Amino acid sequence: MATIHSTTTTAYSSSSSSSSSSSSSTTPIPYRSSRWPARLLVWTGLSHNLVGAFVLPQIGGNFMDAIRHGYVNQFEKNFPRLNAFWFMVVGVNLILLGRAVDWYLFPEDKEQAPSAALTDDKEKEKSQKEQKKRNLVRSERVVPRELGYWCLGLGVVGIAALPKGGFYLMLFQGAAILLAK
Repeated sequence: MATIHSTTTTAYSSSSSSSSSSSSSTTPIPYRSSRWPARLLVWTGLSHNLVGAFVLPQIGGNFMDAIRHGYVNQFEKNFPRLNAFWFMVVGVNLILLGRAVDWYLFPEDKEQAPSAALTDDKEKEKSQKEQKKRNLVRSERVVPRELGYWCLGLGVVGIAALPKGGFYLMLFQGAAILLAK
């Protein structure tokens, strides 16, 4: 199992002991970054594209129209199609940003390749337990606070420009990054 280990010296002060004791150990460090800000970005991107494709006919219809007409060079001179294209690109970029944040926070998960076929039941059970532990682990790394502030700023500017739009989610994204524990 790949977990983040670090040699730390921790000083514990307790009212029951007269002196503080130090212990040096190699243990996973629960830090303030968990997976949920990254996953929230991915889910926002997925829902952005699903809403565009299936709920908003002006987006999904124009995008599908461009695909039916060959896709190549179908957006340049047609503003509704261009709007649909960029709407979908924004969703993909949110997904990529979420994945990049996850890769930044948890690089150890990317170093391990899962075995293609586990035939032994004990190995399958062990692999499932390791996967659960990886999903619960907290990272030593912190999502840069600047990213949270950028999301908040984009949310405020977007809400001012399009009050009925989905920019309220960017406020939530920024708060999620800034308050992640």
